[in-house]
Amino acid sequence: MPFDALVAPTQPKLLLDVLTDLGIVPISRELLEAHKQAQLDRFAPSFWYRHQPLLPAALLGSVGCMAATGGLSQRMLPYASLFSDWLTLAWMCVIGLLIGAGVFRVRAGSRWEERSVPAEWLQGLGVPQPIAWLARDLCRQVPGAALILGELKQEYVVLDPYLLLERDGEQVCLGIWEDGRIVACATA
Repeated sequence: MPFDALVAPTQPKLLLDVLTDLGIVPISRELLEAHKQAQLDRFAPSFWYRHQPLLPAALLGSVGCMAATGGLSQRMLPYASLFSDWLTLAWMCVIGLLIGAGVFRVRAGSRWEERSVPAEWLQGLGVPQPIAWLARDLCRQVPGAALILGELKQEYVVLDPYLLLERDGEQVCLGIWEDGRIVACATA
């Protein structure tokens, strides 16, 4: 029909096109993915976490070494039980210092979690001001947009967050920060 084009609904612009019209350059997906992988590598699980069955064996082995050291010194010097007691105590102190110094630290691995957040919560979530202002502006200017906060968590600690703007399955990264310091921010 000749008049079909006049009544056909217009297709909404892609999110990237809307941002281009507003003069905003988001963080590239490649940069975000590289950053996420680098942070996972940086906060990888410790040796003892990956090999948890070895930890009790190592600690029990150290107790066995203490007993063997005391026994050997007792056998070598039959009348020097005081020496063997001091040697055993010294060995226990060394093991205690190693544990206290964190040699046997068990640190779990990290994982990325994403959740939807309202624009009003950004200040309370610790999002840096430039990223929060940009996100609030875009939520007002882009109909149907939602904010997604991605957080690198290790056990219950948030290590490294980022903020995404999402609409109709499209996502763009607005900012990455760590300890209040902006790592990357979409530019206007």
